Amino acid sequence: MKTSVTRLRALLVGMLLLLGAGLAFGAGNLVVYNAGTPEMGDDLVKAFKAKYPDVKVDVIRAGSGELITRMQAEAKKPQGDVIVAIAKENLEVIADLLFAYKVKEDAAFPAGVKDPNGLFYGFSYNIQAFIVNTELVTAADMPKSWKDLGDKKWSGKILLANPALSGSSYAQLFQMVGLYGWDHINAVRRVATYVPTSTLAYTLVSRGEFAIGVTGEGNVFTEKSKGMPVVAVYPSEGTGLRFDASGIIKGGPNLANAKLWMDWLTTKEAMGIVSQSPHFRRMVRPDVAPPPGLPPSSEIKFFAYDDAAATANRDAYLKKFGEIFATQ
Repeated sequence: MKTSVTRLRALLVGMLLLLGAGLAFGAGNLVVYNAGTPEMGDDLVKAFKAKYPDVKVDVIRAGSGELITRMQAEAKKPQGDVIVAIAKENLEVIADLLFAYKVKEDAAFPAGVKDPNGLFYGFSYNIQAFIVNTELVTAADMPKSWKDLGDKKWSGKILLANPALSGSSYAQLFQMVGLYGWDHINAVRRVATYVPTSTLAYTLVSRGEFAIGVTGEGNVFTEKSKGMPVVAVYPSEGTGLRFDASGIIKGGPNLANAKLWMDWLTTKEAMGIVSQSPHFRRMVRPDVAPPPGLPPSSEIKFFAYDDAAATANRDAYLKKFGEIFATQ
């Protein structure tokens, strides 16, 4: 009898050791909330799976506003494990829903692009630019500034995403309010068409359904690499220097794999995937090569982006925008 009990204990210990080894090398499930493009999410997951084939990865792709709302609704029982490529100011809104974890290559990230406690790590610089369809607008007639977006001649030709659903669109709203106030937002609202996702804000322009949109610069160069007739125009007043970031969702169902993902996502190798064609993102890790074909940062005019103010004013700005939207 004692021998049978001893053997059973040994078997159980062996199984636990094997389970632990499996988790260490990556097994089980992982749910990724992706605020970036679907294509970027697919390429990242493909590369991760090549390294950890036993991890089953499910991706939920949505705009920043949708993902924030989802995480808040799931706070008592989170369904996701990690959130990827969401604007830093949006992550700060849900900081209490993030799990602090310092990745293995923490030292590779400058202090300004990571949370000191490991709540999030910077991913890419989300530089906003105009996407212009060159078959619909001549070079001489293209909008050159944020101010130009309110010109009546663009009525029905400009496409923007709803700032309540898209983090990048909220950043555009915040920048324009800072530059020209709410009268300018009224002017833009009168000429622009608003769509529910940031993806539509550039894909419909590249297809020629609209002439002008505002989006992250990487999206413009992605469309251009597909042969679409588009160019990026950087506004003459400057564009806010801001970045998106990634982190672990507190209380998520697969913490071990969430840590594995973050350790991998923050490597030079993983970030190099996103910096190259077809994604063209400027990564925050200094040792990652810049995207090919994009203008050097020195040729782009930037201004400081106050993400703390953007976070603090988010509810009030979205309420004000909603009131403007409803009355026009």
